[in-house]
Amino acid sequence: MRFSSPGFIIHGMPIDYEHPVEDLVRKRYSCRTYANENLDSFFERALGKAASNIGLGLLGEKAVFQVVNKPAAADHRFAGYGLIKGARSFIVGRLTKSERSYESYGYLLEQLVLKATDLGLETVWVGYFHPEFFEEVNLAENEIFPAAVVVGRAAPRIRLKDHIVRAYVQAGQRQPWTQLFFDGDFRTALAESAAGSYAGPLNMVRLAPSSGNTQPWRVVKEKDKPVFHFFRKKVKKAYALRRLHDVDIGIAMAHFELGARQSGQEGEWKVVRSEITPLPPEVEYRWTWLGRPEDVRAHR
Repeated sequence: MRFSSPGFIIHGMPIDYEHPVEDLVRKRYSCRTYANENLDSFFERALGKAASNIGLGLLGEKAVFQVVNKPAAADHRFAGYGLIKGARSFIVGRLTKSERSYESYGYLLEQLVLKATDLGLETVWVGYFHPEFFEEVNLAENEIFPAAVVVGRAAPRIRLKDHIVRAYVQAGQRQPWTQLFFDGDFRTALAESAAGSYAGPLNMVRLAPSSGNTQPWRVVKEKDKPVFHFFRKKVKKAYALRRLHDVDIGIAMAHFELGARQSGQEGEWKVVRSEITPLPPEVEYRWTWLGRPEDVRAHR
């Protein structure tokens, strides 16, 4: 059975998933030790087809994503800090600049990450790398290339360094629901029962990957409405400067929308004038999910 999301990719074709997206979100993890081999042609074609279906970003930015293979012993030239081993295949992309282009980039690329998971492959997001390593990405002055994704088969034995990194960033840990999701304003935590049928999509947000597992998203639900305002919290200065927190917000938005649509909740993303005050320190408004008005009763 295929699980598609009608209209999920703006101005593009929907990506079909063989498995429920919630299962894919739970299955995905950040793998840093790979089998040092290029993707099988079947997987390369499947991912390439999904990448070619992606059209425009959240604000109509032009996006181009592709799968590239590299020769062996490319690890050091790729990133240089030794945390990833055996990387041979990558998903890379470029996107025209806009006020929200970094979020669009994360929003689009995470769909391909979940498709890779759907195919039984492992992945890891990488925000620190050598752009010149990817000569296939012909970046124009008005385009961005803020992150790449390693994709492939995990090595039979996971390195000790991988275990150490996962322990350091507490890869399996997520912040409590009450610290991420709020009801009406930031003074009131959102009870999971009050989220109605959006509890599932919000849990998918909570499980989303992020730079250093910082989880910079904060979401405020309007009372009695299927309207959710997404905010970005600056957790780590280095990630904020590289706009990786913005990419993280886009990843969370992809999870939220996929979960919403697969549970029958239609809606759209808009940048609105948020009147939610007061804002906690280092928190800034980014996006709003506007659900269908007829869903109001279901979310009281």
